[in-house]
Amino acid sequence: MGSISPRKKRVFVRPAWPDEGPVLSELALEAKAHWGYDAAFMERCRDELTITVARIWRERIRVAEVNGKVAGFASLSVGVGRAEIGDVFVRPRFIGTGIGHLLINDLLQYACRHGITQISVESDPNATGFYARQGFSLCGEAASVSIPDRMLPLMEMRL
Repeated sequence: MGSISPRKKRVFVRPAWPDEGPVLSELALEAKAHWGYDAAFMERCRDELTITVARIWRERIRVAEVNGKVAGFASLSVGVGRAEIGDVFVRPRFIGTGIGHLLINDLLQYACRHGITQISVESDPNATGFYARQGFSLCGEAASVSIPDRMLPLMEMRL
């Protein structure tokens, strides 16, 4: 599909709105299912992939729009000097178009402006290549919150 050209499409990143939880939750489930996970796996992930009003207020959740439609979103939880990416989900039809890169870049710019020196992410195994292309390095493993005995690649970036 190639990169999104600003001349062809209107693309921008903005804050999540408090009432967008259901739309973002549906997008997260759609994007996760894209990788071929079965219904039982997806059901076990449902709570973790649900975006609540409380999360929207607590975390930095950024939404990418293409021509006024939600194409993806990303979330960041911030601590002292470090931050953790909680989600980066892109609608399957927009995977490979640069939406994920725009979202990560938005989070990185925020981190730099606020003195954050390290960002980590517990990556889905299917997303490690994406994070590596963004500059993250594999640094270990973390236990899945949703799936017992499943380990996830832990990746980080120093700024």
